[in-house]
Amino acid sequence: MKLNIRAIVAIVPLVLCNAIAVFGQLSFIRAHVHWPLIGAVMFALSLESIAVFLAYHAHLALVSNDSALKLRLASYGMGLLIGILNYSHYSHKWRPTFEAVAVGMLSAISPWLWAVHSRRESRDALMQAGLIEPHAVRLGATRVIWHPAKSARVMYAATWLGVTDPAEAVALIDPAYASLVTALPDIEQIETKADAVRLALRTLTDSTGAAPTAADTAAWLAQHDWTVAPGYVRDIQRRDADSAAKQRRSTVLALNSKDSGRAATGT
Repeated sequence: MKLNIRAIVAIVPLVLCNAIAVFGQLSFIRAHVHWPLIGAVMFALSLESIAVFLAYHAHLALVSNDSALKLRLASYGMGLLIGILNYSHYSHKWRPTFEAVAVGMLSAISPWLWAVHSRRESRDALMQAGLIEPHAVRLGATRVIWHPAKSARVMYAATWLGVTDPAEAVALIDPAYASLVTALPDIEQIETKADAVRLALRTLTDSTGAAPTAADTAAWLAQHDWTVAPGYVRDIQRRDADSAAKQRRSTVLALNSKDSGRAATGT
């Protein structure tokens, strides 16, 4: 059976919170209500299970895409009430003590913890069914810092149209950028590993507004069935940078040579 880490992470805090809260109720009941042990245990369990019962059914309603507000509010209210009771057992004339605050909080917080888990489960189910929208477009920090007004326009347009790809969002307000994006070749058309790296660097830079790391570039290529090590990405970046520097030097030398020729001929 496959281990469900998410379920374990969700259940363990709930079990611990309720176990300590039950123990707090049980200790007080044993000291003040002269019932047999089984009766005291059932009393404590009953008190602490009401809010959990309501929270569980609110969870079932939520993951079924049904209304869960009344059940959720009822679980919060009952959790708060039981928390106040547990607080009163260990407070000094309602003045806070460590034990009072701790056990009271553990009783009150369990419905809220369950709600956190159920909302996550519900959003996952609704997302898979296409009933809720994905997150809004996220622009790179560099782009937002240097172009705040344009970034706001991009967010405004992309949010309404439901565009989540940064490159497509920028293209909504910048026709020149749109032509640049469409000019990029498709990854399936790339034949060499070096060209694949260059395409990845250019695509990621356009989408985030900042130069990507070698690791991010390699990860993007891996998603498109290209196995490239980050070291190879850095090697391509160095080669292209050296080539660009040589091209600039050649251009400068050519311009200087032309200027020298004009000076020698007096033109």
